[in-house]
Amino acid sequence: MFWGNEELKRRLKDLIDPYEPKLLDRATYRLTIGAEIYVSPTGVGSDTRLKTKKVLDPGEHFQIPAGQFALLITEESVSVPEDALAFISIRATYKFQGLVNVSGFHVDPGFRGRLIFSVFNAGPSSVHLARGEDCFHIWFADLRDHTPMGEKVGYEVIPPALVKHIAEGIQSLSGLDTKINDAEKKLVDRLVSVEKQQSIMWWLGSLILGVGITLAVAQLNKAPPSPPAIAVVSSPPATAVNGPVATPGTPTTPAAPQVLAPPGKTP
Repeated sequence: MFWGNEELKRRLKDLIDPYEPKLLDRATYRLTIGAEIYVSPTGVGSDTRLKTKKVLDPGEHFQIPAGQFALLITEESVSVPEDALAFISIRATYKFQGLVNVSGFHVDPGFRGRLIFSVFNAGPSSVHLARGEDCFHIWFADLRDHTPMGEKVGYEVIPPALVKHIAEGIQSLSGLDTKINDAEKKLVDRLVSVEKQQSIMWWLGSLILGVGITLAVAQLNKAPPSPPAIAVVSSPPATAVNGPVATPGTPTTPAAPQVLAPPGKTP
């Protein structure tokens, strides 16, 4: 037989510590998030794989990314009588966001301690929570013909043995999409950088070529004019008028005097 709200009012003061009457909800009691949490790493950006447990201040917020697991310990310490069985779940408000309880759905008879919820965010976006937020339900039922089996000690903190199973991170679709987008952005940035470098090299090449052409033209303008061509005129050979031309080294014979005949007479 499940306990109704009147029986919960009578008995939960001795079974839940700290107990808050305002958290009594119809036939259940709402448990709140405690001081310790652990969220599996995505391995993307600043969310590295070296994450550890986080201790929250009262009211401090945190988030569980899409596709990631988390361990959440309750603020309350719960005691389950030997003649009863407790059931636990996540409130519908958080289920609608995609948060799923994967740690089990009942608490054994004789249990003493805080509860640790292992949850998985199956939703499309991060689930935002805070310490002290009442996101769990617990309710009780009587046991018949049950033999007590002794006290079962629960948790006070999140043990490392539970953390190591989800410490490697989960390759969720959201995480993979983020990695693909990061890789695409790096590729685009690299292409833009290469294009800028090519533009700079082209500009420098054009500048150097223009400077070279300018210097060549200036050098040509400064060159001295070529000297005028000198025409060489060869002199004509000497012509003998009054006799043979003397050859150097040859004795010359004086020429005989010419007798001019008077006009009209032939000698």
